[in-house]
Amino acid sequence: MERSDGDLSPDECWELLGTAGVGRVALSIRALPLILPVRYVVDDASVAISLGRLGMPTVSVHDAVVAFAVDRIDELTSTGWMVQLQGRALLAPSSSDGPGQVDGSQVIRLVPGTVSGRRFTLLPFEPVR
Repeated sequence: MERSDGDLSPDECWELLGTAGVGRVALSIRALPLILPVRYVVDDASVAISLGRLGMPTVSVHDAVVAFAVDRIDELTSTGWMVQLQGRALLAPSSSDGPGQVDGSQVIRLVPGTVSGRRFTLLPFEPVR
């Protein structure tokens, strides 16, 4: 459970995205949702995301709607922030490694249609047994 401490402006979201380098991308593989930890770089108003050497099907990563999330939580104070992007992903331009490949890694570029984020405080949690 969490309490929202305030929505972030798009500018604040982009600033926070620039402070991290690992996030999670959500995409559909053969009609099933998949969430992967990924490395990324903010580039202007888009995000370049490295899918590594997983070899995702082109239909799942090129001109496909994906979601991307980054967050940070301070475990001592239980405070944190989260940023989410949604939009269309495109395979990176072809290189000598092949279409969508950069240094042997499959790379997509996400130009988001929506950018949202918020600061929050996690509430205490006791599992029900």
